[in-house]
Amino acid sequence: MARVVFTFIAVVLILYLSYLFSRYLSKGMSKSSSSKYMRLIDQITMGQDRHIAVVQIGTKYLLVGITAGQVNILTEIEDEELIPLSPDSLDSLDSDTKALDFRSVMGKLSDMTKKGR
Repeated sequence: MARVVFTFIAVVLILYLSYLFSRYLSKGMSKSSSSKYMRLIDQITMGQDRHIAVVQIGTKYLLVGITAGQVNILTEIEDEELIPLSPDSLDSLDSDTKALDFRSVMGKLSDMTKKGR
């Protein structure tokens, strides 16, 4: 019976120490990822190991495509084009405005790919 109690206490202690260690590591990771000159504004997952992110570098905003093997700059975004998306703000935009914004972004992407070739 004493062996079962000892095993239970050992497992609880190991779990607790693992929790403390993971918190310690996460604090260290957040400090190492801070930068004076750039920051991640927002990102969205598009699939396994595929993300699109908005990165601020100085006064510029870049739309960046990130995969497991590479990082590509998709386009530069003007400050006035950054509109926070919330359920309320999406309802206030009509469908024509949404289509126009999407069309302009896709047009910019198309122009950039043509220039790259």
